Amino acid sequence: MSAMLTKRALLMGALFSLIINVFFAYARLAMATAGMSSDYITAGAIFLFFIIVAIINPLLKLFSKSWALNRSELITIYSMMIIGSAIPTWGFTGNLVAMLPGLYYYTTPENNWAELLHPYVKEWLVPNNPMAIKYFFEGIPQGHPIPWEAWIIPLTAWCSFILAIYAMMISIMSIMRRQWVEYDRLTFPLLQLPLDMTEESGKSSFFNSFLKNPIMWLGFFIPFLIFSTNALNHYFPFIPSIQLRNSLSFFGGALNLQTNVNFVAMGLAYFLSLDVGMSIWLFHLFTMGQIAVENILGYSIPGRRDLFMEGSMSVAYQGMGAMLVLVFYGLWNSRSHLHASWKRAFSDGNLDDQNEILSYRGAFMLLMGSSLYSLIWLNISGIPLWISFVFLFVAFCVFYGLSRIVAEGGLGFARAQMTAQPFVIHAVGTESVTPSGLISLGMTFSWAGDLRTMIMASTINCLKLADAGGIRGRPLFWAIFLSIIVGLIGSMIMVVWMGYAYGAINLDWWFYNRFGEIIHGDTAYKIANPTNPFRDWGEIGPRYGFTLIGGTIMAVLMWARHHFLWWPVHYLGFPIGATLTIIFTWFSIFVGWVLKAIILKYGGIKLYRRLRPFFLGLILGHIFVSGFWVFFDFLTGETGNKIPIF
Repeated sequence: MSAMLTKRALLMGALFSLIINVFFAYARLAMATAGMSSDYITAGAIFLFFIIVAIINPLLKLFSKSWALNRSELITIYSMMIIGSAIPTWGFTGNLVAMLPGLYYYTTPENNWAELLHPYVKEWLVPNNPMAIKYFFEGIPQGHPIPWEAWIIPLTAWCSFILAIYAMMISIMSIMRRQWVEYDRLTFPLLQLPLDMTEESGKSSFFNSFLKNPIMWLGFFIPFLIFSTNALNHYFPFIPSIQLRNSLSFFGGALNLQTNVNFVAMGLAYFLSLDVGMSIWLFHLFTMGQIAVENILGYSIPGRRDLFMEGSMSVAYQGMGAMLVLVFYGLWNSRSHLHASWKRAFSDGNLDDQNEILSYRGAFMLLMGSSLYSLIWLNISGIPLWISFVFLFVAFCVFYGLSRIVAEGGLGFARAQMTAQPFVIHAVGTESVTPSGLISLGMTFSWAGDLRTMIMASTINCLKLADAGGIRGRPLFWAIFLSIIVGLIGSMIMVVWMGYAYGAINLDWWFYNRFGEIIHGDTAYKIANPTNPFRDWGEIGPRYGFTLIGGTIMAVLMWARHHFLWWPVHYLGFPIGATLTIIFTWFSIFVGWVLKAIILKYGGIKLYRRLRPFFLGLILGHIFVSGFWVFFDFLTGETGNKIPIF
């Protein structure tokens, strides 16, 4: 039986989603602190949830036991927060807002954007009032009102589009929930901590067993004390900092390995199956070894490197091939469920969908309607219709594959080896995309580029988490939708306001300045240097050759995994082996994997379960100390005191 969604849970979920999108966006973009809403770990949501569970809920019990939030309400609140976490900074708004006016602000005679870009951009896509743009980057004079009217049309247009993209993501996950959760039985390691935090306490107790476990607090205080020491060093330089980031260099610098200590990654590794954990660090070493060989031999794919590629160009295209095979193979294995859900939607199928957030008919209809709107929007923005279709297809393959990796691999920090834009552009040639299409595709990097978090992964985690609270059903869809609306409005207003209040050139260098500059600069280069896959096959051919190689290796790994019980290597780490997120977390994952292997070998499952709270404490302590110093720095007016989550 599904639990009812209460009004206070919805209101609290919306409120805390707003805090994530406003306060943590401000902290990251103006205070230069940790990215609490930057990754799949949803650090801001965990930090605020801990405050709710450890402080707010016990205080409510103190006044009246009936006032306390029950488990279903807590899960509703947390679910809404992880949805909201996927919107600010790297999710969407942090990437988008400053990039739009940057098209005009960073125009110079040297870059020739006035000739290469301005004639082809659609006016409704970007603010085009010169004074509004100048004041955004340089700060508005005292007494002048913020020119919101310059932003209304472009932000409304972009919001309508991103809502369609989010609708596609939610409907896909609604359709696939049963396959991933009930048939494939994915482990969802990211949800171990919030599920333990929502355990019901006894009637006579203000705190649940998780909060009263001394082993959890032992794990908690290790990162808390270490990072607090480093934070105090920012205030008092005579306090020595503790170095947790190191690297090893081999073969004259041809191979460089980061050996960073990240307690979140170490803790999460404890909840991965041993073969998945080994897959992540093993394929990192494999791909880094491939890059080292290329460096020693002096080999590289000819042509210019594209934006947001990870590793070498050969490794990037190899990873894309692996990602596509991961998606296609997974969909093929899901064909029975997809057929049954389609029959339920449009004929006489008997697959029960009463507990899904959308009926299968509703999910398919929403998917088709939002897909059609997205295609039309992209086409009107300048991208030829057939290229819009190919781009959306490849982009959603990346989204789907990453969501699967996050759900099964529990990676709080993950991204793809490359994005859909260059993969499509090189396949069809810039001449086919057209200049206006290239400009519009460049702007899609705001939601399909530097991917460190997204709504699709948050949605499937939300649906799995909701199972534990018995709150599946149609009302959960509206809770998700409410969180998205609150997050979009709150974060967009905050990011625009900060630009005018402080001057964008004085704020975060990456989001307010560099991101838009490199996006539009790359587009200008592509317009000035047109390509055709047939004419430029010497550059284009090797790229898709490595795509084929990566896809073939992935297919063999997946086939072996599904056909041989003795096969020791999981395939999950191969598509993301050399990404920046794995580069900086692989060592901690390796340490967590080793510790789990030793514990299981010599202590068995009993010791593994007993030490489980310790590793949850490592995760919680690392996240809490970062959030604690964000609030402390806000109160003291300090900036730049970054306690990194990643």
